[in-house]
Amino acid sequence: MIEERCDVLVVGGGPAGLVAAREACAADPGLDVLVLERDRAVGAPGRCGEGVGSKGVSEFLDPAGASWISRRITKVIFWAPDGTEVRVAEGDVGYILDRTRFEPALAAEAGREGAELRTGTEVIALTRDAAEASGYQWIARVRGPRGEGFVRARFVIGADGVESMVGRWAGLDTRVPARDMESCAQYVVSGIEFDPDAIYLHFGDKVAPGGYAWVFPKGVGVANVGLGIVALKGAGRPAREWLHSYLDDYFPTGTRTGYTVGGVIVHTTVKRTVADGLIPCGDAAHMINPLSGGGIVTGMKAARLAGRHAAAALAAHDTSASRLQRYHEEWMSLLGEDHERFYRIKEALNKFDDDFYNRLARTVNGIAPDRRTLGRVFAQALIQHPSLLPVAARYFV
Repeated sequence: MIEERCDVLVVGGGPAGLVAAREACAADPGLDVLVLERDRAVGAPGRCGEGVGSKGVSEFLDPAGASWISRRITKVIFWAPDGTEVRVAEGDVGYILDRTRFEPALAAEAGREGAELRTGTEVIALTRDAAEASGYQWIARVRGPRGEGFVRARFVIGADGVESMVGRWAGLDTRVPARDMESCAQYVVSGIEFDPDAIYLHFGDKVAPGGYAWVFPKGVGVANVGLGIVALKGAGRPAREWLHSYLDDYFPTGTRTGYTVGGVIVHTTVKRTVADGLIPCGDAAHMINPLSGGGIVTGMKAARLAGRHAAAALAAHDTSASRLQRYHEEWMSLLGEDHERFYRIKEALNKFDDDFYNRLARTVNGIAPDRRTLGRVFAQALIQHPSLLPVAARYFV
């Protein structure tokens, strides 16, 4: 079998993995950084609604005139369970990506910094050789176009997504409570009517129990239409069945193509994100906003930290877990602590029924549109349900 070596092995070629590789190379151009992606191409198949905030994504790539933007979004529209429409935000909201172009753009950036990317290559096992005197302490068994072989690495960054194995192989506890794992399904639907400058979020136990449905425009008359459900609340029906019912009810004339399915973790960051010579980032470490399920930008922010900490640890000849704990602390300060607060809000909101959200929608619609912010929506929720107050106090104080 072929055996090779690298300084940093990045497992996963999604947004997080590619940013981690770019940042490690940028921090130390002398590093040999290898990214292994099991799919045959980066950016495909798509596994999410592809929505990102404008400010967040601009930290990593310039969106001006970018080919990887499918649609600029200027409005957010909520649909209550009974269909009541609430327009909340207008302005520079965000973008709907074309991930078949977005990830290749990130890959090109990583390549310019010196990282090597291999697609169609899967890591099937990872073990640690602590006795390796040269410092190549991790041994990855890989399978790809070259057959099976081994890659010895001085450092490993796990960016292998929701189904991550890297953390488990390293002895990290990456288990997710069943109530905090959403099953998602999505089609690209064409020939439907909606505001192409808005994203739509539709809530309700009869729509998507434990989650929500979304309409994310890809163009005029074309959108990613999907939903996520908590399986424990799904009455034994998989997400795809819920989605079919949703499309039949709301977009019966649409043409469905591009079906995708996947899982979304709506939990908090894993308690331990470091091992000797190894750190996970992004979905692999549950670095996802548990309130919205959004993980592209948060994953890239975590990956930026991961790449920089990997380079610094190697330069210091100290890749111990105790040194790498700084990575965990920086992440928690950046977004991890906010995610814990968002999780508590999510748990509180899950206690309310559809009637509550229908009433809230009608109340919010009584606020002048130019004064209708997410903060005021939440304030109205507090007025109607004071039991939310302790959660809100922990968030805002």
